[in-house]
Amino acid sequence: MPIRENLALSLREKCTNLDFWVHLLLFTCLSIAFWPLTKWFAQTAHEQSRIFHALIVLGLAAVFLVRFGSVPINDPLSLNRSASRAIVFTFSLLLIHFCLGFVVEQLPSKVAGITSLGLGALTIAAYCSGIAAGILFLFGEGTKRVAYTVCGTFGAFIMLSMFMDLADWPLRTIAGQWSGNILSLLGRSSELGLLSQEGLPPKLILIVNDYPFHVASECNGFGIILTSLLIAVLLGLYHRLKVPKFLLNLIISIFLGFAFNTLRIVIIVLLAPSMMSHYDLMHEIVGGIAFWGCLILIWLLLKGPIDNEESQT
Repeated sequence: MPIRENLALSLREKCTNLDFWVHLLLFTCLSIAFWPLTKWFAQTAHEQSRIFHALIVLGLAAVFLVRFGSVPINDPLSLNRSASRAIVFTFSLLLIHFCLGFVVEQLPSKVAGITSLGLGALTIAAYCSGIAAGILFLFGEGTKRVAYTVCGTFGAFIMLSMFMDLADWPLRTIAGQWSGNILSLLGRSSELGLLSQEGLPPKLILIVNDYPFHVASECNGFGIILTSLLIAVLLGLYHRLKVPKFLLNLIISIFLGFAFNTLRIVIIVLLAPSMMSHYDLMHEIVGGIAFWGCLILIWLLLKGPIDNEESQT
């Protein structure tokens, strides 16, 4: 039976049950409690296209896991054992966060700053646990494997997104250096330097054959690296890999993200002189091909499901 029909049938059966409405109220309270974090993340995704694109890819990857993972939808819209455990874990984390909040207020400012990061991680863990509980309640206990996989990856996604500004200049510098080295091997003269103008933020400039290219924030590769890393985390959790293999997959994904971003910059620089009248269009096309090409390659290399398999929930 299709998922939509299964949910509709279950809703008709349980809407007259008082327990169903109590459980629904419980999840409504959780949604209200996490609204500030949801609002912050939505604003971040709206302001940063790279975060938004990574979120879309994560959603598509989750659809692939459901589509090709043969996920069973059993007894939806019920507070099964896994959903109950996730709910208890969520409220436990929130309680710990609430209690530790009073302790942090009494600490010196330097120590409190570090501790606040731990509290933030605790909040994100509770948030993802609450989402997992909602998925398990909505679709049944048969979705446990996918729910934990997607929510664990989503938690890593939020944590990594918080460090985007800190990673901007280091990633830009590496992208400029790698691109310059490759262009030099291809016989182009290249030089990477910093342009400082009074009253304006500094710019990282890659000069190729006396033609300047601004290595802007969009060139730092954070979007493709972040998304590649998330695919590796998602598939690592889904396949329940051991730590050494899991870490190896992370390294592979980061390297491929760097490599494809560098390749994107090199291709744009090489095509730019002959396509200046259509530069923006060329930039978007090359960027899109590099982005999706990298993700498809990582999905295949790390054995993402592309055909129906037996459920292993």
